[in-house]
Amino acid sequence: MKIISGIYWDPGRRELNQDSVALLQAVTGAGRVLFAAVSDGIGGLAEGEIASGYITERLIENFYDQMLSLAGRKKGKRAMERSLLRCLYDINCELKFYGKGKDLKLGATLSLLFVWQRRYVIVHLGDSRIYLCHKKGVKQLTADHCDGGRGLTRCIGSFPFQAPDILDGKIYGKCGFLLCTDGFYRKLGKEIFDVLNPDDIESEEQVKRRLREMAAISCKRGEQDNMSAVYAVFR
Repeated sequence: MKIISGIYWDPGRRELNQDSVALLQAVTGAGRVLFAAVSDGIGGLAEGEIASGYITERLIENFYDQMLSLAGRKKGKRAMERSLLRCLYDINCELKFYGKGKDLKLGATLSLLFVWQRRYVIVHLGDSRIYLCHKKGVKQLTADHCDGGRGLTRCIGSFPFQAPDILDGKIYGKCGFLLCTDGFYRKLGKEIFDVLNPDDIESEEQVKRRLREMAAISCKRGEQDNMSAVYAVFR
């Protein structure tokens, strides 16, 4: 399985970037695996950048401590999901403890993708998104956890643990997965996603350039928020 991937991460027109991203690849005895995540700190709460950064840092630790071993031993989706859920539960408890100690509330969204043996697991909380891109178009895989524009209904942070959406599937043929925060996608029409046609992607530099082009369109259309994205093409 060949993977071509890249990241875009920019504060946009904000002084502080509260988004965090992660993109890791490794080779196991059972083949190549990929871990990707985007997390957007909740701007209406304190220390959004701390929340998103801690979430991605802990998930990276879990990738090296558990996910690689599970993939190498050819474990199935249930083992992957259990490992990720345990990690998220621990992260939520740790953020609750941190927030209580400083008398503040903090939280962040999370959209995560793990791929092994042409299978994938998605874990999702909040209004960041994951799209599936192929030559016929683009499909949004995750559902936004929002309450009519008034705020998030689910996140990870200094609150009681909220169960994430979990999706799984298999990868057939050429396709791409786009993970992005709301500042990246909010001003884009679906026609813009045509630039991510996996048949047209040949290099990591090309991925990065096309993500920059999409972000530039968002800026021209008035986007003010932080903008972050990860795109990975599988062949």
